[in-house]
Amino acid sequence: MIKYRLGCAAGHEFESWFRAIDDYDEQVHSGLVACPSCGSRAIGKLPMAPAVVTGRHGQLPSPSDTLLSGEETGLFRKLRELRKMIIENTEDVGPRFAEEARKMHFGEVEERRIRGNSTLEEARELIEDGVPFSILPPLADDFN
Repeated sequence: MIKYRLGCAAGHEFESWFRAIDDYDEQVHSGLVACPSCGSRAIGKLPMAPAVVTGRHGQLPSPSDTLLSGEETGLFRKLRELRKMIIENTEDVGPRFAEEARKMHFGEVEERRIRGNSTLEEARELIEDGVPFSILPPLADDFN
């Protein structure tokens, strides 16, 4: 079903539901749609704001909240909290992550909490060098 905001030649506005887009076109061209206020059959679509379904407190539900069971949803909430804590308490060094982690491991620079990204090859080299690090996997929400 699709809902359209419609208007007639006399300036009246109303909404109407149609099974499909083609049904609207067919019914209007056949004269089957009439203004409920004046009966005019000169009908056209009006601009319409999209309807957005929100969750509690007016926020959009995340994909993980809508697709997962209650237990899984709680787990994803905790993972989002952990991710937020990590981001708030670390320095983002971006693509320099492997270089900075290696410098700290070998005592070339003072240790600090960092985050960033690296290539798969850089991650393999860090493992070979014995540099400790963790991977913060992306959550489904990161892609939306």
